[in-house]
Amino acid sequence: MKKRELMNQLGKYIAGIAGALIIMFLAWIFADILIYILISAILSLIGKPLMSHISSIKIKGHSININLSASITLIVILGLFFSFFFFVAPLVGDLIGSVRSMDMNTLNEKIGIPLSTFNNYLLETFPGLTAEFKIENIIFNEFKNLINAETITNFFTSITSFVFDFAIGVFIVSFITFFFLKEKDMFSNMVLALFPDKYETNVKRALNSVFNLLARYFIGISLETVLITLLNGLGLYFIGGVHFSLAIVLGLISGILNVIPYIGPWLGGIIGVLISMTEIGLNIPDAGMVIITLALIFFITHMIDVFLFQPYIYSNSVQAHPLEIFIVILIAASIGGIIGMLVAIPAYTVIRVFAKEFFSNFKLVQKLTEKIE
Repeated sequence: MKKRELMNQLGKYIAGIAGALIIMFLAWIFADILIYILISAILSLIGKPLMSHISSIKIKGHSININLSASITLIVILGLFFSFFFFVAPLVGDLIGSVRSMDMNTLNEKIGIPLSTFNNYLLETFPGLTAEFKIENIIFNEFKNLINAETITNFFTSITSFVFDFAIGVFIVSFITFFFLKEKDMFSNMVLALFPDKYETNVKRALNSVFNLLARYFIGISLETVLITLLNGLGLYFIGGVHFSLAIVLGLISGILNVIPYIGPWLGGIIGVLISMTEIGLNIPDAGMVIITLALIFFITHMIDVFLFQPYIYSNSVQAHPLEIFIVILIAASIGGIIGMLVAIPAYTVIRVFAKEFFSNFKLVQKLTEKIE
Protein backbone atom coordinates (compact mmCIF):
# COMPACT_ATOMS: atom_id res chain seq x y z
CA MET A 1 0.00 0.00 0.00
CA LYS A 2 2.77 2.36 0.93
CA LYS A 3 4.60 1.44 -2.25
CA ARG A 4 1.53 2.30 -4.32
CA GLU A 5 1.15 5.67 -2.55
CA LEU A 6 4.82 6.37 -3.14
CA MET A 7 4.46 5.53 -6.83
CA ASN A 8 1.39 7.77 -7.12
CA GLN A 9 3.21 10.63 -5.45
CA LEU A 10 6.23 10.11 -7.70
CA GLY A 11 3.92 10.07 -10.73
CA LYS A 12 2.43 13.39 -9.66
CA TYR A 13 5.88 14.94 -9.38
CA ILE A 14 6.89 13.60 -12.79
CA ALA A 15 3.66 14.89 -14.33
CA GLY A 16 4.18 18.27 -12.69
CA ILE A 17 7.76 18.54 -13.91
CA ALA A 18 6.72 17.43 -17.41
CA GLY A 19 3.96 20.04 -17.46
CA ALA A 20 6.39 22.73 -16.31
CA LEU A 21 8.88 21.75 -19.02
CA ILE A 22 6.16 21.90 -21.68
CA ILE A 23 5.11 25.37 -20.50
CA MET A 24 8.74 26.52 -20.50
CA PHE A 25 9.21 25.15 -24.03
CA LEU A 26 6.13 26.97 -25.29
CA ALA A 27 7.28 30.14 -23.51
CA TRP A 28 10.62 29.82 -25.35
CA ILE A 29 8.95 29.33 -28.73
CA PHE A 30 6.55 32.26 -28.24
CA ALA A 31 9.02 34.39 -26.29
CA ASP A 32 8.12 37.64 -28.09
CA ILE A 33 4.42 37.32 -27.30
CA LEU A 34 5.19 36.32 -23.71
CA ILE A 35 7.41 39.38 -23.28
CA TYR A 36 4.60 41.65 -24.52
CA ILE A 37 2.18 40.06 -22.06
CA LEU A 38 4.62 40.32 -19.14
CA ILE A 39 5.43 43.98 -19.89
CA SER A 40 1.71 44.71 -20.05
CA ALA A 41 1.17 42.90 -16.74
CA ILE A 42 3.93 44.97 -15.12
CA LEU A 43 2.52 48.24 -16.49
CA SER A 44 -0.97 47.30 -15.29
CA LEU A 45 0.48 46.51 -11.87
CA ILE A 46 2.15 49.93 -11.78
CA GLY A 47 -1.00 51.66 -13.02
CA LYS A 48 -3.45 49.95 -10.62
CA PRO A 49 -3.16 52.62 -7.85
CA LEU A 50 -3.83 55.44 -10.34
CA MET A 51 -6.64 53.41 -11.90
CA SER A 52 -8.28 52.93 -8.48
CA HIS A 53 -7.93 56.63 -7.64
CA ILE A 54 -9.48 57.75 -10.94
CA SER A 55 -12.32 55.24 -10.56
CA SER A 56 -13.10 56.62 -7.06
CA ILE A 57 -13.59 60.16 -8.38
CA LYS A 58 -17.25 61.13 -8.69
CA ILE A 59 -18.61 63.83 -10.97
CA LYS A 60 -22.13 64.94 -10.10
CA GLY A 61 -22.64 61.76 -8.11
CA HIS A 62 -21.50 59.46 -10.92
CA SER A 63 -18.24 57.48 -10.94
CA ILE A 64 -15.96 57.62 -13.96
CA ASN A 65 -16.58 54.80 -16.43
CA ILE A 66 -14.08 51.96 -16.09
CA ASN A 67 -13.16 52.19 -19.80
CA LEU A 68 -12.37 55.88 -19.37
CA SER A 69 -10.40 55.20 -16.17
CA ALA A 70 -8.31 52.58 -17.94
CA SER A 71 -7.77 54.88 -20.92
CA ILE A 72 -6.66 57.80 -18.73
CA THR A 73 -4.28 55.55 -16.77
CA LEU A 74 -2.76 54.19 -19.97
CA ILE A 75 -2.38 57.69 -21.43
CA VAL A 76 -0.58 58.85 -18.27
CA ILE A 77 1.82 55.89 -18.39
CA LEU A 78 2.57 56.38 -22.09
CA GLY A 79 2.80 60.15 -21.58
CA LEU A 80 5.48 59.78 -18.90
CA PHE A 81 7.43 57.35 -21.08
CA PHE A 82 7.36 59.48 -24.23
CA SER A 83 8.04 62.68 -22.28
CA PHE A 84 11.25 61.16 -21.03
CA PHE A 85 12.09 59.83 -24.50
CA PHE A 86 11.63 63.19 -26.23
CA PHE A 87 13.54 64.90 -23.42
CA VAL A 88 16.58 62.65 -23.80
CA ALA A 89 16.54 62.20 -27.60
CA PRO A 90 17.95 65.69 -28.41
CA LEU A 91 20.84 65.08 -26.01
CA VAL A 92 21.65 61.81 -27.75
CA GLY A 93 21.60 63.63 -31.10
CA ASP A 94 23.93 66.31 -29.75
CA LEU A 95 26.21 63.59 -28.39
CA ILE A 96 26.50 61.88 -31.78
CA GLY A 97 27.20 65.19 -33.51
CA SER A 98 29.80 66.16 -30.91
CA VAL A 99 31.55 62.79 -31.10
CA ARG A 100 31.78 62.96 -34.89
CA SER A 101 33.33 66.44 -34.70
CA MET A 102 35.91 65.57 -32.02
CA ASP A 103 39.58 66.11 -32.82
CA MET A 104 40.97 62.63 -32.06
CA ASN A 105 44.61 63.77 -32.06
CA THR A 106 43.87 66.47 -29.48
CA LEU A 107 41.94 63.96 -27.38
CA ASN A 108 44.84 61.51 -27.49
CA GLU A 109 47.30 64.19 -26.38
CA LYS A 110 45.09 65.34 -23.52
CA ILE A 111 44.53 61.81 -22.25
CA GLY A 112 48.22 60.99 -22.43
CA ILE A 113 49.33 63.73 -20.01
CA PRO A 114 47.69 62.45 -16.79
CA LEU A 115 48.28 58.79 -17.73
CA SER A 116 52.05 59.12 -18.19
CA THR A 117 52.79 58.50 -14.50
CA PHE A 118 50.58 55.42 -14.45
CA ASN A 119 52.20 54.23 -17.67
CA ASN A 120 55.69 54.52 -16.08
CA TYR A 121 54.46 52.56 -13.06
CA LEU A 122 53.28 49.73 -15.34
CA LEU A 123 56.63 49.65 -17.15
CA GLU A 124 58.48 49.35 -13.82
CA THR A 125 56.09 46.74 -12.43
CA PHE A 126 55.98 44.51 -15.52
CA PRO A 127 59.50 44.24 -17.01
CA GLY A 128 58.13 42.29 -19.99
CA LEU A 129 56.52 45.43 -21.40
CA THR A 130 58.50 47.25 -24.06
CA ALA A 131 59.38 50.92 -23.91
CA GLU A 132 56.92 51.59 -26.72
CA PHE A 133 54.02 50.50 -24.52
CA LYS A 134 51.59 53.34 -23.78
CA ILE A 135 48.32 52.69 -22.05
CA GLU A 136 46.84 55.89 -23.44
CA ASN A 137 47.30 54.53 -26.97
CA ILE A 138 45.35 51.40 -26.06
CA ILE A 139 42.51 53.48 -24.60
CA PHE A 140 42.55 55.86 -27.54
CA ASN A 141 42.49 53.08 -30.16
CA GLU A 142 39.61 51.29 -28.45
CA PHE A 143 37.70 54.57 -28.19
CA LYS A 144 38.41 55.36 -31.84
CA ASN A 145 37.18 51.92 -32.92
CA LEU A 146 34.05 52.41 -30.85
CA ILE A 147 33.03 55.62 -32.59
CA ASN A 148 34.42 55.16 -36.10
CA ALA A 149 32.38 56.05 -39.17
CA GLU A 150 31.38 52.46 -39.82
CA THR A 151 30.00 52.06 -36.32
CA ILE A 152 27.96 55.25 -36.59
CA THR A 153 26.66 54.21 -40.03
CA ASN A 154 25.63 50.79 -38.73
CA PHE A 155 23.95 52.48 -35.81
CA PHE A 156 21.78 54.63 -38.04
CA THR A 157 21.03 51.64 -40.27
CA SER A 158 19.86 49.51 -37.38
CA ILE A 159 17.97 52.35 -35.67
CA THR A 160 15.42 52.42 -38.51
CA SER A 161 14.55 48.76 -37.99
CA PHE A 162 14.48 49.28 -34.24
CA VAL A 163 12.06 52.21 -34.46
CA PHE A 164 9.68 50.19 -36.64
CA ASP A 165 9.75 47.17 -34.29
CA PHE A 166 9.49 49.46 -31.29
CA ALA A 167 6.38 51.19 -32.67
CA ILE A 168 4.68 47.82 -33.22
CA GLY A 169 5.69 46.75 -29.71
CA VAL A 170 4.26 49.91 -28.14
CA PHE A 171 0.94 49.37 -29.92
CA ILE A 172 0.70 45.72 -28.84
CA VAL A 173 1.68 46.45 -25.23
CA SER A 174 -0.75 49.38 -25.03
CA PHE A 175 -3.61 47.25 -26.36
CA ILE A 176 -2.95 44.42 -23.88
CA THR A 177 -2.33 46.79 -20.95
CA PHE A 178 -5.68 48.49 -21.51
CA PHE A 179 -7.57 45.24 -20.96
CA PHE A 180 -5.37 44.22 -18.02
CA LEU A 181 -6.24 47.56 -16.39
CA LYS A 182 -9.90 47.31 -17.28
CA GLU A 183 -10.41 43.72 -16.13
CA LYS A 184 -8.82 43.34 -12.71
CA ASP A 185 -8.11 39.60 -12.65
CA MET A 186 -7.61 39.01 -16.36
CA PHE A 187 -3.91 38.16 -16.14
CA SER A 188 -4.44 35.93 -13.10
CA ASN A 189 -7.22 34.08 -14.90
CA MET A 190 -4.94 33.52 -17.89
CA VAL A 191 -2.37 31.88 -15.62
CA LEU A 192 -5.01 29.86 -13.75
CA ALA A 193 -6.23 28.45 -17.06
CA LEU A 194 -2.90 26.63 -17.41
CA PHE A 195 -3.43 24.60 -14.22
CA PRO A 196 -6.00 21.97 -13.17
CA ASP A 197 -8.86 23.15 -10.94
CA LYS A 198 -7.53 21.26 -7.93
CA TYR A 199 -4.44 23.49 -7.90
CA GLU A 200 -6.39 26.75 -8.16
CA THR A 201 -5.88 27.68 -4.50
CA ASN A 202 -2.13 27.05 -4.69
CA VAL A 203 -1.78 29.03 -7.89
CA LYS A 204 -3.77 31.98 -6.52
CA ARG A 205 -1.59 32.03 -3.42
CA ALA A 206 1.53 31.83 -5.56
CA LEU A 207 0.36 34.66 -7.82
CA ASN A 208 -0.33 36.89 -4.83
CA SER A 209 3.20 36.25 -3.56
CA VAL A 210 4.66 36.88 -7.02
CA PHE A 211 2.79 40.18 -7.40
CA ASN A 212 3.92 41.35 -3.95
CA LEU A 213 7.57 40.38 -4.50
CA LEU A 214 7.73 41.83 -8.00
CA ALA A 215 6.10 45.05 -6.80
CA ARG A 216 8.81 45.32 -4.14
CA TYR A 217 11.46 44.48 -6.74
CA PHE A 218 10.37 47.20 -9.16
CA ILE A 219 10.11 49.68 -6.29
CA GLY A 220 13.68 48.69 -5.38
CA ILE A 221 14.84 49.17 -8.98
CA SER A 222 13.19 52.60 -9.04
CA LEU A 223 14.87 53.52 -5.75
CA GLU A 224 18.24 52.37 -7.09
CA THR A 225 17.73 54.46 -10.24
CA VAL A 226 16.95 57.55 -8.15
CA LEU A 227 20.02 57.03 -5.93
CA ILE A 228 22.33 56.52 -8.93
CA THR A 229 20.85 59.62 -10.57
CA LEU A 230 21.48 61.74 -7.47
CA LEU A 231 25.03 60.48 -6.87
CA ASN A 232 26.16 60.88 -10.48
CA GLY A 233 24.23 64.10 -11.05
CA LEU A 234 25.51 65.84 -7.91
CA GLY A 235 29.01 64.46 -8.47
CA LEU A 236 29.11 65.84 -12.02
CA TYR A 237 27.83 69.22 -10.81
CA PHE A 238 29.95 69.76 -7.68
CA ILE A 239 33.11 67.86 -8.68
CA GLY A 240 33.06 67.68 -12.48
CA GLY A 241 31.93 71.26 -13.07
CA VAL A 242 29.10 70.25 -15.41
CA HIS A 243 26.04 72.51 -15.75
CA PHE A 244 23.37 71.47 -13.22
CA SER A 245 20.57 70.60 -15.66
CA LEU A 246 22.92 68.56 -17.88
CA ALA A 247 24.44 66.86 -14.83
CA ILE A 248 21.02 65.70 -13.63
CA VAL A 249 20.06 64.45 -17.10
CA LEU A 250 23.33 62.50 -17.40
CA GLY A 251 22.76 61.12 -13.92
CA LEU A 252 19.29 59.99 -14.96
CA ILE A 253 20.61 58.30 -18.12
CA SER A 254 23.24 56.44 -16.10
CA GLY A 255 20.61 55.50 -13.51
CA ILE A 256 18.33 53.97 -16.14
CA LEU A 257 21.15 52.18 -17.96
CA ASN A 258 22.31 50.85 -14.59
CA VAL A 259 19.33 48.48 -14.69
CA ILE A 260 21.33 46.43 -17.23
CA PRO A 261 23.76 44.39 -15.08
CA TYR A 262 27.49 44.76 -15.77
CA ILE A 263 27.22 46.53 -19.16
CA GLY A 264 24.77 49.28 -18.20
CA PRO A 265 26.97 51.15 -15.68
CA TRP A 266 29.93 51.27 -18.07
CA LEU A 267 27.74 52.43 -20.96
CA GLY A 268 26.23 55.14 -18.76
CA GLY A 269 29.71 56.24 -17.67
CA ILE A 270 31.01 56.47 -21.24
CA ILE A 271 27.99 58.49 -22.37
CA GLY A 272 28.27 60.73 -19.31
CA VAL A 273 31.97 61.47 -19.81
CA LEU A 274 31.57 62.16 -23.55
CA ILE A 275 28.63 64.54 -23.19
CA SER A 276 30.26 66.28 -20.23
CA MET A 277 33.43 66.90 -22.24
CA THR A 278 31.45 68.34 -25.15
CA GLU A 279 30.21 71.01 -22.73
CA ILE A 280 33.45 71.56 -20.80
CA GLY A 281 35.62 71.36 -23.92
CA LEU A 282 38.82 69.55 -24.81
CA ASN A 283 40.93 72.69 -25.22
CA ILE A 284 41.32 73.44 -21.52
CA PRO A 285 44.84 72.80 -20.12
CA ASP A 286 43.83 69.92 -17.81
CA ALA A 287 41.37 68.20 -20.16
CA GLY A 288 42.94 64.80 -19.56
CA MET A 289 42.65 65.11 -15.78
CA VAL A 290 39.06 66.30 -16.17
CA ILE A 291 38.24 63.18 -18.20
CA ILE A 292 39.73 60.96 -15.48
CA THR A 293 37.84 62.88 -12.78
CA LEU A 294 34.54 62.44 -14.62
CA ALA A 295 35.25 58.74 -15.11
CA LEU A 296 36.06 58.34 -11.41
CA ILE A 297 32.70 59.89 -10.48
CA PHE A 298 30.84 57.17 -12.40
CA PHE A 299 33.21 54.46 -11.19
CA ILE A 300 32.86 55.36 -7.49
CA THR A 301 29.08 55.53 -7.84
CA HIS A 302 29.13 52.10 -9.46
CA MET A 303 31.19 50.69 -6.58
CA ILE A 304 28.73 52.15 -4.06
CA ASP A 305 25.92 50.56 -6.02
CA VAL A 306 27.62 47.16 -6.22
CA PHE A 307 28.62 46.92 -2.55
CA LEU A 308 25.79 48.87 -0.89
CA PHE A 309 22.66 49.37 -2.98
CA GLN A 310 22.33 46.14 -4.96
CA PRO A 311 22.91 43.58 -2.17
CA TYR A 312 20.25 45.13 0.04
CA ILE A 313 17.75 46.43 -2.53
CA TYR A 314 17.72 43.25 -4.62
CA SER A 315 17.95 40.73 -1.79
CA ASN A 316 15.35 42.46 0.40
CA SER A 317 12.90 43.08 -2.44
CA VAL A 318 12.81 39.47 -3.65
CA GLN A 319 13.84 37.96 -0.28
CA ALA A 320 16.88 36.12 -1.58
CA HIS A 321 20.54 36.02 -0.53
CA PRO A 322 22.86 38.47 -2.40
CA LEU A 323 25.16 35.62 -3.49
CA GLU A 324 22.12 33.74 -4.73
CA ILE A 325 21.11 36.75 -6.83
CA PHE A 326 24.64 37.11 -8.19
CA ILE A 327 24.78 33.46 -9.32
CA VAL A 328 21.33 33.71 -10.94
CA ILE A 329 22.42 36.77 -12.95
CA LEU A 330 25.58 34.99 -14.12
CA ILE A 331 23.58 31.96 -15.26
CA ALA A 332 21.03 34.16 -17.02
CA ALA A 333 23.83 36.11 -18.76
CA SER A 334 25.37 32.90 -20.11
CA ILE A 335 21.97 31.77 -21.43
CA GLY A 336 20.36 34.95 -22.74
CA GLY A 337 22.97 37.72 -22.70
CA ILE A 338 21.71 41.20 -21.80
CA ILE A 339 18.04 40.23 -22.10
CA GLY A 340 18.70 37.28 -19.83
CA MET A 341 20.28 39.52 -17.20
CA LEU A 342 17.33 41.92 -17.33
CA VAL A 343 14.72 39.23 -16.72
CA ALA A 344 16.84 37.05 -14.43
CA ILE A 345 15.60 38.28 -11.05
CA PRO A 346 11.88 38.55 -11.91
CA ALA A 347 11.95 35.09 -13.57
CA TYR A 348 13.82 33.57 -10.64
CA THR A 349 11.30 35.11 -8.25
CA VAL A 350 8.41 33.48 -10.10
CA ILE A 351 10.19 30.10 -10.18
CA ARG A 352 10.94 30.24 -6.43
CA VAL A 353 7.38 31.11 -5.47
CA PHE A 354 5.81 28.34 -7.57
CA ALA A 355 8.46 25.88 -6.41
CA LYS A 356 7.51 26.65 -2.81
CA GLU A 357 3.85 25.96 -3.56
CA PHE A 358 4.25 22.72 -5.50
CA PHE A 359 7.65 21.25 -4.54
CA SER A 360 8.01 22.25 -0.89
CA ASN A 361 8.88 18.66 0.11
CA PHE A 362 12.32 18.96 -1.47
CA LYS A 363 15.07 20.13 0.87
CA LEU A 364 16.70 22.33 -1.79
CA VAL A 365 13.40 24.14 -2.44
CA GLN A 366 12.87 24.61 1.30
CA LYS A 367 16.33 26.16 1.63
CA LEU A 368 15.94 28.51 -1.34
CA THR A 369 12.44 29.67 -0.38
CA GLU A 370 12.71 29.86 3.41
CA LYS A 371 12.78 33.67 3.36
CA ILE A 372 9.61 34.00 1.29
CA GLU A 373 6.74 35.06 3.50
